[in-house]
Amino acid sequence: MAKNKISEKQLGLNTKISRRDFVNSTLMGVGGSLLSAAAPISLLPGCGPKAAPAIEKDAWTGFGAVGDYANSSGNTKAVMEAAHKIRDGFYQEKQLETNSSEELFDVIIVGGGMSGLGAAHHFKKNADSSQKCLLLENHPIYGGEAKRNEFLVNGQLLMGPQGSNDFGVPAKGSGNLTDQLFEELKIPRTFEFQDWSSDLTPLNFGLDNYAHMTGVAESKVDIGYFFKNGEGIEKPTWFNNIWRDDLANAPYSENLKQELLKWRYFTPENKGLEFSKMLDSMTYKEYLENELKFSSRVTEYIDPVIGLINGAGSDAISAFAASQIGMPATGRSRGKDASLPLSFPGGNTTFSRFMVKDLIPGSIGGKHTFEDITNQKVNFSSLDQEGNPIKLRMNATVISVQHEGDPETAERVKVIYEKGGKLFEVKAKSVIMASGGWVNKHIIKDLTPEIQQAYSEFTYAPALIANVALTNWRFMYKLGITAAQWFGDGFGFSCNIRKTMNIGSYAPPLHPDKPAVLTFYFGAHTPGLPLAQQNIQARMKVFGTSFFDYEKQLRTQLLEQFGASGFDPEKDIAGITLNRWGHARITQGPGFYFGKDGKESPREAVQKGYGRIIFGHSELNGHQNWIGGVTQGYEASEKALALT
Repeated sequence: MAKNKISEKQLGLNTKISRRDFVNSTLMGVGGSLLSAAAPISLLPGCGPKAAPAIEKDAWTGFGAVGDYANSSGNTKAVMEAAHKIRDGFYQEKQLETNSSEELFDVIIVGGGMSGLGAAHHFKKNADSSQKCLLLENHPIYGGEAKRNEFLVNGQLLMGPQGSNDFGVPAKGSGNLTDQLFEELKIPRTFEFQDWSSDLTPLNFGLDNYAHMTGVAESKVDIGYFFKNGEGIEKPTWFNNIWRDDLANAPYSENLKQELLKWRYFTPENKGLEFSKMLDSMTYKEYLENELKFSSRVTEYIDPVIGLINGAGSDAISAFAASQIGMPATGRSRGKDASLPLSFPGGNTTFSRFMVKDLIPGSIGGKHTFEDITNQKVNFSSLDQEGNPIKLRMNATVISVQHEGDPETAERVKVIYEKGGKLFEVKAKSVIMASGGWVNKHIIKDLTPEIQQAYSEFTYAPALIANVALTNWRFMYKLGITAAQWFGDGFGFSCNIRKTMNIGSYAPPLHPDKPAVLTFYFGAHTPGLPLAQQNIQARMKVFGTSFFDYEKQLRTQLLEQFGASGFDPEKDIAGITLNRWGHARITQGPGFYFGKDGKESPREAVQKGYGRIIFGHSELNGHQNWIGGVTQGYEASEKALALT
């Protein structure tokens, strides 16, 4: 059936999900049925536990799922608009009238992602009992990209990641920071996963949302590859597990098969610091094509993965950056025996919740247990209570950070933030900038020329993570797959259903006739353009498209791919949440790690800080991940406390 003849009814666009039917700001009816058999009482006006403050829903945001994170799916429209005011100099055009709270803190932390929470956790462990700390976060809830989406489908609670995802369990007693945090926060090291009935056809699932991607652990997952063209293909066709079978049945020419296999399992002879510096001196494309003599077909094949995880095409990303995520031929690639990465039900949300529960015990209901920290509600009123040695202030957008006087001799730093339409002023003996460089360069008013120049070399890519709540996924089961990948244009390039953890009362069934979350990670890169232009084009695409347009694209694509195996968008889709992150990843071009032309890398220049302002945000780690962000926060807090 031609795409232009598919009706809105066939796509399920006539159902309540597209008409934005809300009860108490929460979507109730979608896919021709309610998200649960009857309206859950907790979602009716005046009932249930206190939730996060409601935000206005709109055609750009969509409906935002349910639960603690319902009002904070990705960068919300309000957060985006506030950030654009800063970028466009709105607050510089007039005399600022602030409400001075007379609050003086030993340390103020700007940013409540993993770096900011890491800094706060270090402060708690090392500060004197009389010292105070304030964390300012511009989103409705802490965590940065470590947030989750929650759905209620036919009475079953489901969770999916908004962004930050994946972890490995540290060896107990290894003594590294990850091991210390697992020990101190009482994070478990063994987990229970969903059962797969012996009555069903055996299937291999990823335990996260990356394992199925090429170069990670694709041979451990049952993946369907959707080809519209290729050797011997007359119509769009699924080919399963092509890498597990060494491309034997893939619709590629014999020459291309051999080249892809050589690339996938190539191990360079050189390693060590000089090899790393050499990789950082060129793009991944230059390394593969000029140094190793692979054809452009190889770089075209891996571009979607590089574009997602590194934020731009292989023609713009440092080959060393590619090595940091284990891409083939860099000396850190994984073979068929690669272990499956782990993922909590809501991605790295669990780490942020463990940290905040430790900082403020009353911040999440129940005890300090894995089950309660995962399943109990956030008590938002506890985060910023008088008497807290560490306060977490949400919906607070910092617009100005400046020393009181000469940075070399000043004893205080003044911070101005906007909250609820009003400006407030607070002061601190030291300030940790745990917010991204794209913000810091605009709000720090006495930033040194060296750091300003370094920040001008930082470029950022967006990402879009979509979680689709399904009433069932038999259409994938019939194909014998739990993950899918496709080629060319489309909504992202892959998706999957995880085998998720069972944590106390959170134990959704794993069955093709039961609800599940289908997760898409979408990078929107544009190979062929300079690095900064790729980022701009991608951000325009991710932020310039309405929820409805993305929804229509996604439904059309799923129908095209899975319609023949029984997918019905009107009945099978129970909800869709989009999480748009405007600056999801720093894009590391050549020289980002080790510098170029004899100059230090820009991240080294920023890490030096100046005066009483310390920098500790995740992109200074290079490859961004939860523990890298926490590490930056820890290091920044140590420097900040030395100034108090």
